[in-house]
Amino acid sequence: MFETLDEIQTKTEELRQRVAAARIAQGQPPEPPENFVPIPLGIILAEQLAPFYKIAVQYAAVVAAGTLTRVDTSKLEKYRETAKLASMCVGFHSGLIANTVEWCLREMDEVNTAIDEGRESEIDVASLTRKFSFFLSFMDDSPWADTYDHKSTRPHHIREAEIKAEVERLKNDPEAYQAELDAAWRHYHEIEHLI
Repeated sequence: MFETLDEIQTKTEELRQRVAAARIAQGQPPEPPENFVPIPLGIILAEQLAPFYKIAVQYAAVVAAGTLTRVDTSKLEKYRETAKLASMCVGFHSGLIANTVEWCLREMDEVNTAIDEGRESEIDVASLTRKFSFFLSFMDDSPWADTYDHKSTRPHHIREAEIKAEVERLKNDPEAYQAELDAAWRHYHEIEHLI
């Protein structure tokens, strides 16, 4: 039998309260900070993460074949760093792409640790394959979907054109891009302990 909307809302509120209590117990505020990276910058950051998709697909294929392989994730740090900031994008899709990259890298780190400690048998390869399959579909999403805002009363094509123009401006003006990137990183480091 399906749950009613009221039952789902009640369970959702209970879960929200449990998460808030856990955050408070860890010395954090009940809610994480609001996402702050503007959509144009988020799109650029998500596009910088795009090459990681191929790496993750290849890794997933190796795992699906039943092989656990150690990967030098230190060579993938640029993706981890970019994903940290992109995960704070106010756009849903850019943030989702970034969160997926972070998840993949955490899984690779866990497999590396298991291999280093001789605990490969503890890794459920079938489960890991399913997870990668699920999350890779998110990573292949387009950050440009963030140009759509169902809450906005402005026509989509106008909003999309403005965001596209700002993305192009930032891509074509390295100083402006660097200034916006530096400001975003400064803010990230100010709130990082609250995330």
